[in-house]
Amino acid sequence: MDILFKTEGNGRSCTLSAETVKDIALHEVIDFMTSDQEEQEILRDIMVKIPQDPSDMIYRQEIVKDFMANESLRNAVRQSIDSIKILQYYGNGAKRLHDRDDSLSSLLERLRELKVFVEVVESLYTALCENDIKAEGLISLRESLKETVEDENFKSVKPDIVKIHDDLSSAKGAVVGVTFTPDLDIDTVSAIEIVDYKPRSTYTIMDIAVGSKIKTPFNDVKYRDPLLAAMTPHIKKHLRKHYGEVKRLITKHSGYDSRLLTNLYNGLVFYLNVADLGKKLTDRGYGTTFPEIIPDKELGIKDLYNIRLAITSQKEIVKNDFSFSDNEKIFILTGPNRGGKTILEQGLGLISVMASLGMFVTAGSCSGMPFGNILTHFPIDENLTINYGRLGEEAVRIKEIVKLAGADTLILFNETFSTTSAADALYLCKDLLHILKDKGSGVIFNTHIHELASCIPEMNAWEGSSKIVSIVMEIKDDKNTFRVKRSAPDTSSYARNIAEKYGITYEQMKGAD
Repeated sequence: MDILFKTEGNGRSCTLSAETVKDIALHEVIDFMTSDQEEQEILRDIMVKIPQDPSDMIYRQEIVKDFMANESLRNAVRQSIDSIKILQYYGNGAKRLHDRDDSLSSLLERLRELKVFVEVVESLYTALCENDIKAEGLISLRESLKETVEDENFKSVKPDIVKIHDDLSSAKGAVVGVTFTPDLDIDTVSAIEIVDYKPRSTYTIMDIAVGSKIKTPFNDVKYRDPLLAAMTPHIKKHLRKHYGEVKRLITKHSGYDSRLLTNLYNGLVFYLNVADLGKKLTDRGYGTTFPEIIPDKELGIKDLYNIRLAITSQKEIVKNDFSFSDNEKIFILTGPNRGGKTILEQGLGLISVMASLGMFVTAGSCSGMPFGNILTHFPIDENLTINYGRLGEEAVRIKEIVKLAGADTLILFNETFSTTSAADALYLCKDLLHILKDKGSGVIFNTHIHELASCIPEMNAWEGSSKIVSIVMEIKDDKNTFRVKRSAPDTSSYARNIAEKYGITYEQMKGAD
């Protein structure tokens, strides 16, 4: 079964672009979730694929809630995924039998795999029975495991394995007859007998060497090889006595496919790390909530904050409310440098992604339908603009963004067209917002082009149900409050704020004389 989607094989998703992942800093969240590189790769693969069906979002959310509410469940899963990883290493035993690989070593490997399979099935089933679970996905998994556990054939697996294991373990040691050459090299090995006890001797070969003061390097591999080579056929002979019994056992239980569990691995890693992330944030005193997924309703968030601030242990985080609606989906965002514009944009993007993935969100409340895709246009490294120039590079990226944009798309712009003249930038911004208004996309347009906001009455006359709204990051008493409010840009306040920050107001420069 697929524990990440409600209907196995039918999960629709949209893959975030590498640019979007970087711009909203999703990689920082993943790196904070776990330091294990393999698990980070699994999380990256899952968390860049945004489910499109609200039933899949709710399906995941319910599982995350159960994981977060049951510490004993998390502990049991944490132990189980280590064993499931071993099953991945062994691979699918049924395939080996299908390929007619009947070698003793392969059968013994399948025996080990079967033993691990039984242990994981039982431990997971026990954990799901002993904890109060409500998630449809976990209940379905429990019922699937129950069918296996209660199968009469499965009930005989463990005693069969124990019997074979005891038989194979009956060899506790070997009594060996060794003859030496005059310089104490091994001449011949004979009279080998496999015994069911651990033989004890007064002397070891090393004791004899030291006692006779002969400095022969007995640790060298060439002195061990003759003994091992002579003993190997005897050991194989001992194992061959059990070959038929092992093969019969494996054939009897060949109907169990380890993929029943290995297909769960990535999903369990995801849920475990999401639950651990929630615990980390709670332990640090940061609030989280589970969004209410409502199809056909625009996303509304109260007391939102960017999870990056919690990751870096910021204190006294300022929270904001933000809502999209059919009538208001495009926002022109202005404000001072370091006033919180980019943090707000990233926070909105991350909350939409986390809600889609079935995770909790960093807000007081959240309801509606997350965006089906998120596109971003943030400044990039100047070295990457060499082929087109900065404006040409922006044009190429924006053309692709417009091509992908739709009514369920959130687009985050950050200082777009800031390197061209004010007049040219205003013209280009208006055309860009015009086409996005036609498409009905959600837009946060973070800009220093304050004249754009004065064109809002003109732009709202364009076709399209969505209104364009001017919002600003507030300055109060010449200080950034990091709160967003509806207002026209206050150019003089921004300029004064920047001037004071860098000490270039008239008063500051005069006082420095």
